[in-house]
Amino acid sequence: MPSYRIPSDARIRESLARILSTRQIVDSQRKLKQLVDKDLRGDEKYRVGEPRLRLLAIESGLVNLEIRCRDTQEMRSLVRCPVCGERLKKVRNMTVFGGTVTLGYRCGRCKYWTGLKRRVPTRYVFTRRS
Repeated sequence: MPSYRIPSDARIRESLARILSTRQIVDSQRKLKQLVDKDLRGDEKYRVGEPRLRLLAIESGLVNLEIRCRDTQEMRSLVRCPVCGERLKKVRNMTVFGGTVTLGYRCGRCKYWTGLKRRVPTRYVFTRRS
């Protein structure tokens, strides 16, 4: 049996709001997780996973998310956003001959984008919304 408990979404959002009231910027997802774990560590041992925390931060509207990526040589098409799981929209352009060509993909929720050469997220920077 684990020695920690999983907090509710509401508790995590409250913790995010407290952390962002004292900090303008948190420069990594791991650092944000450590801050939230520390904030939630009051009477019970709560812990939250990094992907869940990132999704709740995006959905809460409390933060602006900057996604830093690296390019790969992989040319596989994407269906789901690697940051938030939302379905990606194709960025298309008309050709001279009347057809269309896909230039890349964009996420409507978190603003992740990639060209045909896939971009892999490496760091997330969370900034307090003003």
